Amino acid sequence: MTGFDTIIVGAGSAGCVLANRLSAQSAHSVLLIEAGRDTAPGHEPVDVLDTFASSYYNKAYMWPGLKAHWRTRETSPETTFDQGRIMGGGSSVMGQIALRGTPADYDEWAELGAAGWGWNEVLPYFRKLETDADFHGDLHGDSGPIPIRRTPREQWPPLSRAVDQYASENQTSHIADMNGDFRDGIGSLPMSNTPVRRGSTAMSYLDAGVRARKNLTIMTGATVTGFLFDGRRVSGVSAIVDGASREFHGAEIVLCTGAIHSPAFLLRAGIGPAAELRALGMDVVADVRGVGRNLQNHPLLFLAAHLRRGARQQKALRPHPMTCLRYSSGMPATPPSDMYIAAHSKTSWSALGQQIATFNATIFKPASRGRVTLTSAESARRLRIEFNFVGEEIDLLRLMDGFRRIVALVSSDPVRALYTTVFPVRFTDRIRQLNQLTRANAIKAAIIAGTLDAVPALADFVFGRLTGRRIDLAELVNDKAALADYIRNNVAGTFHVCGTCRMGRADDPDAVVDNSGRLRGVSGLRVVDASIMPAIPRGNTNIPTIMLAEKIAAGICVERTSGVANKAL
Repeated sequence: MTGFDTIIVGAGSAGCVLANRLSAQSAHSVLLIEAGRDTAPGHEPVDVLDTFASSYYNKAYMWPGLKAHWRTRETSPETTFDQGRIMGGGSSVMGQIALRGTPADYDEWAELGAAGWGWNEVLPYFRKLETDADFHGDLHGDSGPIPIRRTPREQWPPLSRAVDQYASENQTSHIADMNGDFRDGIGSLPMSNTPVRRGSTAMSYLDAGVRARKNLTIMTGATVTGFLFDGRRVSGVSAIVDGASREFHGAEIVLCTGAIHSPAFLLRAGIGPAAELRALGMDVVADVRGVGRNLQNHPLLFLAAHLRRGARQQKALRPHPMTCLRYSSGMPATPPSDMYIAAHSKTSWSALGQQIATFNATIFKPASRGRVTLTSAESARRLRIEFNFVGEEIDLLRLMDGFRRIVALVSSDPVRALYTTVFPVRFTDRIRQLNQLTRANAIKAAIIAGTLDAVPALADFVFGRLTGRRIDLAELVNDKAALADYIRNNVAGTFHVCGTCRMGRADDPDAVVDNSGRLRGVSGLRVVDASIMPAIPRGNTNIPTIMLAEKIAAGICVERTSGVANKAL
């Protein structure tokens, strides 16, 4: 079969949701195409099931060769940037933190032109997607596909208890429900898993019952190479399947490949800023200047510490997210709850990773914006990803303050008692290579971990070799110029990428899609993933992306019932 009512490109956090909800209407045929491997019910890989994100370290689940600049191409080198290439996308490989963001985030979407996306409009879809094991009532769901839970305080590892003690000593409120109580404070982090398995969208939305639907076709290991056009209407996709070129036709195409790959698909199809496309010698199908712009992510800085034997997380407790500190920087023109500090008791799957704690300071509401562009008119049309972190001075100032705060945290009595040494984290190639999930790395990490347990005094030397030159943290935080330079050279980012095909009003020249994901300038095509978020939420983007897909899927189903056609903007 090559003709479908709906073709969904990408089976990530949004695509799996859409495949479930749209195929629930049995009269409509749905094709879900994914470039990565399947995680069929009963055959999920052990590392994907793991409630610790060990699958993140398996490069077989990632897009190969993807790189990004944390700042710009002039101010920072390219570095590896992992994006999931597997059923479930990021929900199958990332850290399973299930923050929604705050009501103000979605009211901001509405203010930016995404009518119908305010907090009161999105809350029903947050409730629809979840089964919250800990909280109930009007703010939470109890029958949705995604399991939500928190690690009980009595199970917290020593580091989480020490951070909680530090927060209490500094008159910081405890937030038991960060998805319903939006004050600043130390919070118990919600996670999208059960005590025994991850809650990816692939597992939660595409179970055996859904996959048995006769009107749903799931095709994995299939790489979509472009769109098919009928005039100014997108009528299908071309793909490589089992090494052969094939074409699939659909009444509607839904692009769900994420905030990096979705704008890339559009640009390669000639949909984007006309002048830039013509400069690359490309034909312009639609002049949509916002494609690839408004790139947002959460910038952060890390410190790490080597934990003493008695201070490590118990092996039976798999997840690493336990708590975080949500706070307001109070700097001019910044919103409330614009910052975040987290402390995790382990950093990797290996024996060494289980000894290393990390502390990060993160900007929840960054002012800086980056871009995704093409760099070549050749057939490969290579991507350039520039996050432009600290491109705005206020972001630099907030990270300087955040770094001082995590230095104060690790210097406090409750935390300092737990570790042998503390050191700044630099994401060197040596660290990346050691973190890859291989038998050789397991042996190397076990040897290093055993050596450090036998001779703790070697910790400074070992981590100096792994991460680079040692730094006097007390001296650094008191030298404003040196701290600013350090941050510019060491700022990194999360994988909470969004904004590059943002929703907006019809008269907004930078809007790429309407408030139902329909693309401006052509018909037959929607974009439904984190790329259409107008602004980044104060939290991880996985749960907001699932919410977004639930809401648009519900709208599509209503349109089908009423006979409303997909039209160009």
